[in-house]
Amino acid sequence: MDSQVIILVPTLSDAPPAPENTPLGRAALALAQEGIEAAFGAGAHRWKAQPGRWSPVESTGAIAVHDRFPSQSRPDEYASARTLVSHLPMGNPTSLTELCRDKLACQQHLESHGIVLPELEADPTRFADRLSTWGAAFLKPRYGGLGRGVKRVVPGDALPAWGEGAVPGVEEPLFLQRAITPPSESAGLAMRWLIQALPNGDWLPRTPIARVSHNDPVVNVARGAHAVAAQDILDETTLRTALELCLRSAQALRQIPNGEWLLEIGVDMVIDEHQHPHVIEINSRPQGRLEHLAQRSPDWMAEHVEACAQPIRTLAALAHQVR
Repeated sequence: MDSQVIILVPTLSDAPPAPENTPLGRAALALAQEGIEAAFGAGAHRWKAQPGRWSPVESTGAIAVHDRFPSQSRPDEYASARTLVSHLPMGNPTSLTELCRDKLACQQHLESHGIVLPELEADPTRFADRLSTWGAAFLKPRYGGLGRGVKRVVPGDALPAWGEGAVPGVEEPLFLQRAITPPSESAGLAMRWLIQALPNGDWLPRTPIARVSHNDPVVNVARGAHAVAAQDILDETTLRTALELCLRSAQALRQIPNGEWLLEIGVDMVIDEHQHPHVIEINSRPQGRLEHLAQRSPDWMAEHVEACAQPIRTLAALAHQVR
């Protein structure tokens, strides 16, 4: 192989599905045809995709690492895995992961680059006053994910300063973010747009996925929201404005330390009653939710496979440029 890229994930089981049966496996097989060997795992021994099977592979010749490890829920294993690859350039660098994980810091960074997000309040002593002014807000864990611990609140509701976040059983500080009034026909309408980097520095927007819920204002697929292609329910003006916000957000995040190694982000937006998009947060280890469309059509499956392959392809090209 001309290039080997380590994909930092929990070590595969001894009998995972054949590569052809998963989008990521198909992506790895396609990359192998391009001379890029994707080595998956967190230890000294990793796995690569071959037709019909996964095979052990040594990673002594790796040129870069793409960090997709669930570091919050498995911190000790993650620390050990990082030690093994500390000499390699990392796609979606630690600086990006840490910034996007801290929702307050990420919002401040985006706002410093001119991107307007719904107002927030991090001081628990001011929660009640701010909520009385806004009328409704979302109480969120500062470092949370997958919608865990997020709750819509109105004046009179309990407003704790701490609550469970991304890791079950672990409490973290909460903050308030002003609620955006959704379209009248839903409890909430949100969108995830996967934005990926190309080796020449341009951005590649994937198909945006809208999330709709008629009973849960948090509107997260992990909590049961329905996922559809955004163009099926949003007009061209809304999508054009949303794309501009996504590209500006990606460019702002490229300005952080080691930002040149940014490979992909998931921009989360909500759509208001006037069909206007609002950025609410950024995911540095995004799932573009294309898998939900891929289950319905071979065309969507092809895009999902490409979305899995592109960050690894870009990382390999960037690593060669600096060698």
